[in-house]
Amino acid sequence: MHLVAYAIAAVLYLAASVRYTMRFARAHPGATALVAIIVYLAVLSHLLGVGLYWASYGEPPLVGLGPSLASLALLVGLAIAGLARFSAARPLGLFLAPVATLLLVLAMIVGIEPTGSVLAFRGTWLVIHISAGFIGYAGWLVSAAAALMYLLQFRQLKHKQLGAVFEFFPPLETLDKLAEWALITGFCTMTLAIAIGWAWTIRFEGGFRWSDAKVIWGVLAWLAMLLAIWIRFSRVRTPRQAATWNVVGFAVVFVAYLVARMIIPETQFFL
Repeated sequence: MHLVAYAIAAVLYLAASVRYTMRFARAHPGATALVAIIVYLAVLSHLLGVGLYWASYGEPPLVGLGPSLASLALLVGLAIAGLARFSAARPLGLFLAPVATLLLVLAMIVGIEPTGSVLAFRGTWLVIHISAGFIGYAGWLVSAAAALMYLLQFRQLKHKQLGAVFEFFPPLETLDKLAEWALITGFCTMTLAIAIGWAWTIRFEGGFRWSDAKVIWGVLAWLAMLLAIWIRFSRVRTPRQAATWNVVGFAVVFVAYLVARMIIPETQFFL
């Protein structure tokens, strides 16, 4: 039954994506309340899928590629729903809704079911650790989306091309603030995730296993986010430079993850 709920959520995310794209293509300003309603329904169906999965398997959908992608898609959906409350922030769904759709569809293709593997690190702290990490990645994704919109609109304004981008996207100042807020939120939760993982390994295993792909990728992501924050708050940097590194840093970490997934055994990953 959880797959039905997930499928309905995917269809609704897709419908929201189409609606966003149509308004952008027609150069209509912003996004309407109808899009927000579609996103809310998608998130409700998604939450139902999580609940049914948990009830069926006795664990939240956090471990394994399929469950992890589905949970990450939920966080992106929740971000869209939160942003949809504010008319100036709704246009971010133009980029985020397709991401939520893609993540959930990929999760369903891979299979949203437990891996059956026994983890040394488990229980409540595992849930908090993985959830905080996922929130960190989702926060950075939102920040990168806002930064990308900032760069696109900056380029249009620089060339005095006041088309669909100018009509649909939020003002540059709004995009800059959204990118900053999402990046800080993501960094704080990522720091919490790493701190919990570090404390557990120190207590039970004597220290980090630096050969573990999860550790390498998590620390790489954390350092990239830290650098993005430093660039953003450095007085010698412009908002455009901060937005550029935000997008580039996220892309580098994402590509590093894809490479790691291809060459390292799946047992070393939660996601």
